[in-house]
Amino acid sequence: MKKTLRTRLFLSYVLLTALILVVAGLTLTVTWRGLQDRLILARLRAATPLSARLVRELMRRESSLDVVAQELSAPLAPRKGRILLVQQGRVVGDSAQGKLVGTSLPLNIPPTQIRRAAREPLVGHFTAPDGRTYLYALTVILPPKNAPPRPPLFVLQISPRRFPNVISEIGQQLLWAALMAVLAGLGFSWFISRWITRPLVQIAQAADQIAQGNLDFQLQVTGPAEVEHVARQFNHMAQEVRAARQAQQEFFANVSHDLKTPLTVIQGFAQALNEGVIDDLESARRAAAIIQRETQHMTHLVNQVLDLARLESGRAPLRREPLDLKALVQECVQRFQTAAEQKEITLTFQGEPVIVRGDWDRLMQLCSNLLENALRHTPAGGEVHCRVGPAADAAEMAELVVQDTGPGIPPAMQKRIFDRFYQGDQARRKGSAGLGLAIVQEIARAHSGEVQVHSRPGQGASFRVLLRK
Repeated sequence: MKKTLRTRLFLSYVLLTALILVVAGLTLTVTWRGLQDRLILARLRAATPLSARLVRELMRRESSLDVVAQELSAPLAPRKGRILLVQQGRVVGDSAQGKLVGTSLPLNIPPTQIRRAAREPLVGHFTAPDGRTYLYALTVILPPKNAPPRPPLFVLQISPRRFPNVISEIGQQLLWAALMAVLAGLGFSWFISRWITRPLVQIAQAADQIAQGNLDFQLQVTGPAEVEHVARQFNHMAQEVRAARQAQQEFFANVSHDLKTPLTVIQGFAQALNEGVIDDLESARRAAAIIQRETQHMTHLVNQVLDLARLESGRAPLRREPLDLKALVQECVQRFQTAAEQKEITLTFQGEPVIVRGDWDRLMQLCSNLLENALRHTPAGGEVHCRVGPAADAAEMAELVVQDTGPGIPPAMQKRIFDRFYQGDQARRKGSAGLGLAIVQEIARAHSGEVQVHSRPGQGASFRVLLRK
């Protein structure tokens, strides 16, 4: 039998049904025994006064108590009753052919209870010499007031304790009940196991579809809230896989485009130099300079890809040292001042000292990518402002904010701008591989921080990096 969840659930419910039947049987046995005892004692208590009157009537005619007991056997026979006459702790009369006559039967009834027993029968049980346990209802016959004193005579209406034999008494009914319970339990077990595992089987089949490359598969599962939650998360995961694959395809297409252009340029100039088309020294130098520039561009692109891969995998070395974020950003801004002036963009800085724990080189790379991105998208005559300080809305965090007056970021692009493989057309047209912001996000995450973007079309963009102090 397969070790499936459905099989295990089915067997578990079958075992539970069997356990319930066993417990019910034991409970019925205990309950049946107590009920039998109560019924027998009630019957004995009701019959004892009549038996005592018969004993008194017979004692007036007969002198032997054993004979009195024997006389009672006939009237007691239809009711399957039995009388014991006990005096001074010994059985002096037994309606069952005198079987127990002469045997010791100390009842140990306190004197205060003897007169009470003359008015109201007492009940109890005793074990006879033959080992059987009997239930009894007892009354006392006291001598008349004017009669010579004699020991009280105990009249016991007895019945053997009938240990419950459920099989013999209600065996057929129990058998049918157990059979119906087993059938109902098996049906219920099959239904419940199928009801619980069916959505899980559907999820497993959907996972197989995803593994086979059918990324458009949508899971429609109804059932318990937990299963529906798993189904929704599965669909969300499938969407993420589709988005990641699409982004990866776009990434490879964009990287191929960015590599193809410089490779074409390098191949063209190299071929011209090799074939002697460029024959003067100045033209050869220009061609070599172009080849060098395109090679540097390709090297930068490849380094970015490798750097992002190391950051995503957590294999990039990262130091954790206290550093002044203001000093770091101020130095980074100074590096970009010349580039800003060449584009006729005003680059400003404002900050206050704030200490964070991190890697100086990685945080410098983060700040450089943000400033490079801002300068790329800000037109001539625009402004880029950089601000550093404690975060106003998070006491344990420091913030780095880079604002520009560029065209802004469309809302649709904002949702994916930090995706690892996403590259907007606007970035590609401006000569970027589209990896800068993805690297920014990975560096921030490596420092237990996050990156936020706020932008409206036509009103520039603001990037905010939160870093733990």
